[in-house]
Parts: sequence; structure tokens; C-alpha cells
Amino acid sequence: MSTNPQRTLQLAAEYYGLLADLSARGEPIGLGDLRSLLQKHNPDNPRSADKVAAYLEKYGLFERAAESDSSWEVPHIIAEFLRHLSMRQRLSAPGMLGPIIEEVARLTEDLRRAFESADIDRIRLASSSINQALDAARGLSRSNSQAIMNEVMLIKTREDRRSLRERYLFITHLHEKHLSPLGALVEVGGEMERRANELIAVSRHGSTSMPDDPFVPELTSKIISSVRRLKDEAWGDFHSSLREVTPLFRQIRRDHALAVSISRQLDRVAREGAKGLDDAVGQLPIARWRADNIFNSYALEDYLAGVANYVANPDPGPLASLSDSVAPLVLDTNDVIEKLLVAGEQDDLLAWIVQTFDVYPDQQLLQVFHGISISSDFQCAHGNHPVQTETAEAVYTYYPMHTTANA
Repeated sequence: MSTNPQRTLQLAAEYYGLLADLSARGEPIGLGDLRSLLQKHNPDNPRSADKVAAYLEKYGLFERAAESDSSWEVPHIIAEFLRHLSMRQRLSAPGMLGPIIEEVARLTEDLRRAFESADIDRIRLASSSINQALDAARGLSRSNSQAIMNEVMLIKTREDRRSLRERYLFITHLHEKHLSPLGALVEVGGEMERRANELIAVSRHGSTSMPDDPFVPELTSKIISSVRRLKDEAWGDFHSSLREVTPLFRQIRRDHALAVSISRQLDRVAREGAKGLDDAVGQLPIARWRADNIFNSYALEDYLAGVANYVANPDPGPLASLSDSVAPLVLDTNDVIEKLLVAGEQDDLLAWIVQTFDVYPDQQLLQVFHGISISSDFQCAHGNHPVQTETAEAVYTYYPMHTTANA
């Protein structure tokens, strides 16, 4: 294969329609089908089909199929690149994110040992490997999210060419095998958050243990930024996918159950005739009629009276400017941890959080409290006597948590 990236990209642009078509098919192609695709996508191309195949193979855009030397296919990495450019990623196998998170945990331990030995070469090697693993996890999360969106759009527009049962099996597999395990990883308190907190703690400790090295602050800062970016994007990708899949999953499951019930009833009618409908008729609700008044609810009459006076397209009034909108408050756990490290030892962690960040809603305060309690940056111990802390929303009775930063 020729190693000329510039020429390879030029050929990819010239034969983009052909390569994108083959990538979408995902199957090998022979000379006859290749000739037809060339007539479709490159009608003015002077080269014959076999010369085009040899030319694309020379520059790494084609490879011989495993089952035959007279057929070709687009290499996997090229197909992924083309799908990335056209925003038509394919859904990867479930569980691929978990091993990457485990690899990050192993590399975190390597980084900790490198800091303990103050070996800058080992620190650089571990940092590079960690950044690569974080980028791989982020890319996989984004690719899967886009692939899920593509599949949802195909189902909604009925372009997936699946039967109702195939659609039901696919959406069930997507919900149970992809989203459910992914939620356990990326949600608050999940495996990803624990590993991310460990990596951030090791990076901060290493930065403080080697303050005189000119390279360590930059390396650790890049790692911490990459970790936070992965957490934010993975959480966002998961919830955007969940918002799209969950309503569709419920609808298709309901449609499938209805189709199964109707199919069974029709099969029974085919075997028993009209008698097969007796049980179904007995389960139907009885219609009732009130001759004196159609509606027996004054509330319904009032509602319909209001509908009768409805005016279409009312004057919307002046539009609100962007300066009038107020962004919602979001409390970042990492910012709280940094302030807690500065504040020092606390006898009642929740009371300190409430006093310091009283403008935030209780839900975010409790989430931050939980995040700090499982963080490797601190040693936490519960007190023996219950105390109370009051917020604008509630009064909490609990055992106070004594918090001390790890050395």
C-alpha cells in the first residue's frame, strides 16, 4: 500500500459516492457490481472497473475480501471515517466502554507509581496513554450517541425497512443492552465517575508532590481537563440518547403487544369461527347513553364553553430579549472540592455545603454531598449523634459527616 496521505484523500474525494455507498452496504463487491456503481457515481471516469479497484487498493481505500480474491470491500477504518464525516455512525457492540474505563483505572495506578518514584519519563508515558484512552472513550460515546440518533430517525420515518417484530427486537436490544449498562457507568456514583475522581486525585497529588518540575503542571492540567470533558460529554450523550429511545421503546412495545394480541385473536377465529370472538366481546366496555344530557359534568361543560370562545393566533405581545433570560444555576462538584480543600477539615460536611452554597437547589447540594462522600480526595466518618440543617426547601435530620482531606 502506498503511504501518500494527500493522494489518498484526493482519491477519497474523487470516489466519495462509491466509497460511501459501499460503506453503507458493509458487504464485499465484485467487478460487475463495481462497474454498475461506477456508472452511477462516476459516469465520466475513464478507468475500467478492475483498474479502479487496483488503484483504490494501492492507496488503502480498498482491500481484498476474505472469501474471494475477485471481490473488494472498504477497510473498516476507512468506512468509520466516511461514516463520521457524513454523521451516519454505526452502533458499536455493547460493553465496549467498560474495558476502556478499566484501562483508565490501570493507567491511573501506573501514573501514581510514576509520581511516587518522581520519574518524569514514566509520567509522560502514562499521561500520553491516559489521554489516548480518554479520547477513545469520548469518541466511542459520541459515535454511539450519533448512531442511536440515526437509528431512531430511521424508525420514526419508517426508512429502516424492518417488520414490527424486528423493530421491537431491535429497540429492546438497544434499550436493555446499550443504554441500561451505559447508565450504570455514566450516572452519578457510577464506575466512570469513581475512576474519574481517582484520576483527578492522583493528578492533583502528583502536581503538588513535584512542584519544581516544569512539565508536571501542564501534564496534570491536561489530564484533569480531559477527564472533566469526558464526564460531561458522556453524561450528555447518554441522556440525549435516553430521551430519544425511551418514548419510542414504549410506543413500539405497546404496538407489538397489540399486534401479538390481534394475531392470536385472528388465529383463534380462524380455528373456531365467530365463537372465537365471544371472550373478546365479553371484555369490551359497555357503552352508556344519557338521553337527558350529553354531559354529566359541569366542569366539562365549562371547558367546552371556553373552547367555543377560543381565538386563534392571539397577539403574542413583545418578545423577551436574550438579556431577560436567566441561566439556571449549576453546582460543579469539582469546584466544591477545591473550595473544601481550601476551607480545610469540616465536622459537618452537609452544613458547610448548605452555608457556603445556599443559593443552589437542594437536589444539587445533596448530589455534591454524595460526590464528596465517595471521593478519594477525602476521609469521611459519620458522627454518633443526629443533627439538623435547614434549607429554604426542607429541614434535614442526619448524622454529621466529619471530612478530612487526604494528605
